[in-house]
Amino acid sequence: MLLYILDVFETAATSILFFLIKKYVLLEKEISPKKQNIFYLITAAAVTLALLLFGKQYAEILCVAAVIVNIVMARPKERRVSGLLLSVPFALVLYGISNGIWLPLMVMPTYLFPEYAGLYLLLVYAVLFAAFAAFMILGRNWRREFSKSTKDRTLSPGERVVLVTGAALQIVFSVVLNNTLQSETSGVQEKKYIVMSSLFAFAMTAAFVIMIMQGNKRNYYLRKYNSMQSHIITTMADIIENRDESTGGHIKRTAKYVEILAKELQRQGKHTDILTNKYISDMVLAAPLHDIGKIHISDTVLNKPGKLTDEEFALMKTHTTAGRELLEKARGEMGDIHYLNIAIEMAAYHHEWENGNGYPYGVKGDEIPLCAKILAVADVFDALTSKRVYKPAMPFAKACSIIREERGTHFDEDVVDAFTVSSEKIMAAMKSFGAE
Repeated sequence: MLLYILDVFETAATSILFFLIKKYVLLEKEISPKKQNIFYLITAAAVTLALLLFGKQYAEILCVAAVIVNIVMARPKERRVSGLLLSVPFALVLYGISNGIWLPLMVMPTYLFPEYAGLYLLLVYAVLFAAFAAFMILGRNWRREFSKSTKDRTLSPGERVVLVTGAALQIVFSVVLNNTLQSETSGVQEKKYIVMSSLFAFAMTAAFVIMIMQGNKRNYYLRKYNSMQSHIITTMADIIENRDESTGGHIKRTAKYVEILAKELQRQGKHTDILTNKYISDMVLAAPLHDIGKIHISDTVLNKPGKLTDEEFALMKTHTTAGRELLEKARGEMGDIHYLNIAIEMAAYHHEWENGNGYPYGVKGDEIPLCAKILAVADVFDALTSKRVYKPAMPFAKACSIIREERGTHFDEDVVDAFTVSSEKIMAAMKSFGAE
């Protein structure tokens, strides 16, 4: 009876360990919380049944298979086949790291002190499950911060190679160690070998986990730095925008519209060589800086309630080139930061037209950077639907109609098509900002 209880505890502990390794070492994402909980329940039931019918070894194999299925399910549909192909190295890592933990914790003490093995194992399992319960109850804030810090992080190729190689060595080592344990001729030297080898296995496993956690820590501080940088940029853009009495909230709304349009283009498979997740996030970060050149425009012109004269409009046009110069100077002092490169293109080209009738350079078509094409639609749409000192806000439907009418002349055709498809999301975003 005691052996069966120990098998149940070991299988449960191994199953929990596998899923913890998947999330916190392999950094694999999970499916939605509700579906994930259902998946846990199904896995627990299946592993328990396998333990009852076939034994501990088959139950652990089933648990590894469940983790692999969970990893594949959490990936986008187009990447599930590639996720399945990674099942072999993932299985190696799961077994390797778990062996590195179990060998010194379970095998070595029970081999050296067999008369206390049962009591020792019960005590260890009690401590493990208590630690897991504490982690789930008391570690909520840590898990929340971990999820934030690893949101966009995946293991680098080097980390994957080290993990898989180390896990393979761990498995080979555990086979050799098990053969030694089962040998009837083992003596003092063999016991020394077991002790040293178990400690080496644990040290290697700890090194793997520390390596990953250090990477997570660097990623956490990088995200903190980027967040602080983003707030500074937005604050600076807000200060400049506040000089223009007619454009309150413009930069935040425009950045949101840019994000919606870019993600729709990405979903449609357009410009896939450009629209990576990193590029889109940098574009959203850069969008608030598109009118930074207005700092050089006088308040008299910027807040004039009536129509601008030709001279005043010519002066207003210079905010594009002035913005480009300011951002290029910032890049020269801060280094080649990716979002600044995008911000420069947005500031300089967001008033260019698809047919070449825009300003300041009169370029057209592919000569206009994609980020500026996306911003142009977002910028004009917000200008149309916002109240200004010289005009009332235009109804949503009429503004959408104007955007569609200027498809291929003022605006890029793909971007307008993405705008049309995303109109409901754009309307929802408008309402979230308090716009009518």
